[in-house]
Amino acid sequence: MTHLILVLVAVFCIRLFKFAYNTIWIPFRIQNHFKKQGVTGPGYRPIFGNMPEIRRLFEEAISKPSPLHDGDHDVLPRVAPFYHKWSNMYGKPFLYWSQPRLAIYDPNLIKEVTMNTGGG
Repeated sequence: MTHLILVLVAVFCIRLFKFAYNTIWIPFRIQNHFKKQGVTGPGYRPIFGNMPEIRRLFEEAISKPSPLHDGDHDVLPRVAPFYHKWSNMYGKPFLYWSQPRLAIYDPNLIKEVTMNTGGG
């Protein structure tokens, strides 16, 4: 019986370590990697990332009248309010979280990223 308890405790500890590694250590390393390159963004929040804030920004955008009725053709604040807000705050590109995502806007950088097959 004690062997079973020891195995269960060991399995629990391993799972706890994996959870901490994946939810704390890996995002910390990714954020540091991009920060060294000058890419920042909203801070990482464990488990849910920035999804609650993204949802809130979408709800705010939908609650406001459509910009097309006012003669304004800038639809970015309504279509992608998180991108509009964070690109103004953190610059382009920026890093945000549900899983780590790098938002880029520059067409040349997009081409370079998609054409780079070397991984470096």
